[in-house]
Amino acid sequence: MNYQVTLFCGTGKYKPVSAIVSSETVNLNDKIAKKQLITKGATKICAKHYWSGKDLTRLGYTAAKVREYNPEKIAQENAERYAQIKAEKYASGEWKCPKFEKEV
Repeated sequence: MNYQVTLFCGTGKYKPVSAIVSSETVNLNDKIAKKQLITKGATKICAKHYWSGKDLTRLGYTAAKVREYNPEKIAQENAERYAQIKAEKYASGEWKCPKFEKEV
C-alpha cells in the first residue's frame, strides 16, 4: 500500500513538502505505525532535498499528515471537481462553451 506523507511548516512561511512511502497495510489510527510512516517519509524528503533532521526543525516543518495514496481515486475526484467547476462557470457565463461541446 502506498501512503503520502506531507510535512507542513508551522509558521506557514514555507510550502508543504511530501513524499510517497510504500508499506504494508497500516491502520492509520495506530499511533506507532503512523509515526513510523512519518519517520520513513521525513527520511525520504530529507534525502530528496539534501536536508538533515536539523534542517527540518530549523525550517519549521513540525506538523505532518499521512493519507492513503491511490492515484486512480485522486484522478477521479479531480475530474468530478473540474466537471462541477466547469458547469458552474458555463452557467454563470464566465466561460463560453466550445462549439464542439454540448451546453451544460
